[in-house]
Amino acid sequence: MSDQGSPPPGWYDDPERPGNRRWWDGMGWTNHSEPIAGPGGAGPGGAGTPPGGSPPGGASGGPPAGTGAPTFAAAGGGAVAPKVDTWLWQSIVATVLCCLPLGIPAIIFASQANTEVSNGNYALAQDKAKQAKTFTLIAVGLGLLLWIGWVSAFFLPFMFMGF
Repeated sequence: MSDQGSPPPGWYDDPERPGNRRWWDGMGWTNHSEPIAGPGGAGPGGAGTPPGGSPPGGASGGPPAGTGAPTFAAAGGGAVAPKVDTWLWQSIVATVLCCLPLGIPAIIFASQANTEVSNGNYALAQDKAKQAKTFTLIAVGLGLLLWIGWVSAFFLPFMFMGF
């Protein structure tokens, strides 16, 4: 089994009915399907859109029909979702222990990444997780520098005085 990730939402060849295309919402097949029209498999709405002009539910169109069905896990039948580390727990720890001003945006970005994973938008989730990681690492680095500075300022003079 390969961990290639789930394809983006869009119209794909219907695996159950040849000659039709079906809407893939990023997590699984929906009930929305239609006959493949014209050469190249695009309906009257253009590549990746249904005849009405927009995908079901108003989502943005993915790859045009005819590009193949989404990648599935070996006998499981469900789509393989990429693993996204949202950095939520790390952001919370950094906020509590290190640096509150930089930890808050880290928590916000991590929460947004969690929301996007729940919505099946893995590309945006990875982008938000990357931002959360950046703020978290800066918060931890700044917290360590402040702690070292505090220790140096208060304890280093006593070491030289002989106490």
